[in-house]
Amino acid sequence: MNVVVYDTGMLLALVDQNPRAHALHKGFVAAGGHQPIVPGPALSQAWRTSPKTAYAWKRLLSDVVVHPSGRTGYATDLVPRCLPCAGGVALAGWKTIGDMIGTAALPPKKRPDPVDALTVFIAASHGGGSVLTSDVDDIRAYAATLPGADVSAVAV
Repeated sequence: MNVVVYDTGMLLALVDQNPRAHALHKGFVAAGGHQPIVPGPALSQAWRTSPKTAYAWKRLLSDVVVHPSGRTGYATDLVPRCLPCAGGVALAGWKTIGDMIGTAALPPKKRPDPVDALTVFIAASHGGGSVLTSDVDDIRAYAATLPGADVSAVAV
């Protein structure tokens, strides 16, 4: 299954009304299939309660699946429909993410980011996909720690 996963940079771009981010998001939603995936920690990094962004967040969250699943109060047709989304991350997965953080060849002066590693892991656990990000080099470095994983980074 080929999925799209949004990291914090993509979420901020969408809330800030970035035209490229919105065009990509609208295309993914219109294409059908698996909803774009938002890792819960990425949502936490980007979320700021504000009247200026309330509508943008409401609209965005109605189109995506937050991973790990925990959606309550949303339409039943947006409940995760695939095993990786419904199952979350098992203990072995969290250990793999730790290994990714420890072995990734990040660009100079970059600090390890568990959320970036998680976005790559989520895409890989779905059999591959694209991570929409403002940190393309970081995502590529984490993807390189998973041999055979079909995970690409798309700049926003």
